This record gives sequence, structure tokens and C-alpha cells, in this order.
Amino acid sequence: MEKLNKQYLKQLSHYSWLTLISIISILGVSAVFYLLAILFSGHIDVSISIGGGNLVSMLAFLSDVMVLVLVSFSICTPYQIFKEAIANGVSRWTNWLAHHLMVITVLVVAWLMNALIELLQSGTVTWSQQWAIIISMLIGVTTAGALGNLYGLMSMRWKIILTITLLASFFVLCWLVVRLVLLVTPERVVMMIQSINHPIVWNGLGLIWVALMVGIDYLCALHMQLRRD
Repeated sequence: MEKLNKQYLKQLSHYSWLTLISIISILGVSAVFYLLAILFSGHIDVSISIGGGNLVSMLAFLSDVMVLVLVSFSICTPYQIFKEAIANGVSRWTNWLAHHLMVITVLVVAWLMNALIELLQSGTVTWSQQWAIIISMLIGVTTAGALGNLYGLMSMRWKIILTITLLASFFVLCWLVVRLVLLVTPERVVMMIQSINHPIVWNGLGLIWVALMVGIDYLCALHMQLRRD
């Protein structure tokens, strides 16, 4: 339990620093573009106020950054975290569990922000909408985690091959979808969409995808080995 807590706090600290750096970088770039706009337009428009609109914008910005950084963190860092964990005598299972506890912590905070945003905007919380947000975040993060651990098993050569294969598959899938839409009449397309356009269907498919990604993530994490490259 002690190693689990240390590994959890270490990953949470690492993630928090990356998030803070990302926020500062985004704000810094925005400030530079704002100053450039003032320089070229010669007009200064400063409006600072504290209200519900600004709070909603700030929460939405923080929530988006947190999730995006978590996705990037899950893709880019699994092997580095694994090496550090092995060097410190932390087992693969403990490292995997600590990472997912950290992911759950971040997603809960991000979801609470989204719920607060809806509460501030409409005065109520629509649970069906919030559930859709949760499923969307889980799909993105678990997919990134599975991909990151899959990359962790591979050398640089196979990482490049996998990346090219995934990109090619994505474009082929888009092409097939476009072909299907062009071949089928618009009325038929509307009927097909309406037949599956139900929250239960989409949520069910989303949960199946999340379970599949977590399974791939788990298997890859437990079979990860130290590499020389």
C-alpha cells in the first residue's frame, strides 16, 4: 500500500506540473497574440470583470486542458514511468493501478467542473448530458492509455510502423464512410442514423470500447519489458 500511495502521488505530481506548464504556455501565447493585435490595430480594449460568464469560461478552459494533458500524458509517458517504477522496486501491477487511480482522480475533477459549468449556465444539471461527457472522457483517456502502453512494448521502428498504420486506417475508414454516404440515398442515411440514435445504444457502445481499451492497456502494461533503445 505504501508503494501504491507513493507511485500514485508521484504520477499525480508529474501530471500536475505538466498541466500547470501547459496552462502557463497557452496563456503566454494568448497574451503574445493579444499584444500583437494591439500593436497592429493601435486600439486597446481592456475589459476585466468577475461574473458567471468569466467563471464558466475559466472552468471550461481548465477542464479542457486537464483532459487534453491527461490524454497526452497517457500516450507519451507509460514507458518512462514503467522504467522508473521498476528501478524503485514497484511492480507492474502497482504501477498500473497507481496510474489509473491518478486518471480517475483527474477525470472526477474535470467532470465536477463540467457539472458546475452546466449548473451555472442553466441552473440545473442534466444527468444524461453529464453521463455522455463522462463516457466521452473515458473513451479518450482509455484509448490514449491503451495506445501509450502498446507503444511502450515497441521499439522506435515499430512505433513508427504502428503510427503510420493507424493514420492510414483512419483515412481509409473516412473514405469508406464517405463512399457509403454517397452510395446510399439521403433518406436511407437519415433512417440509419435515427435507428441507432439513442443514448442507450451510444452509451453501450462507449462502455464496450472503454472495457476493450482497459483490457489492452492492462495486458500491455503487465507484459512491458525494459528496452535498450
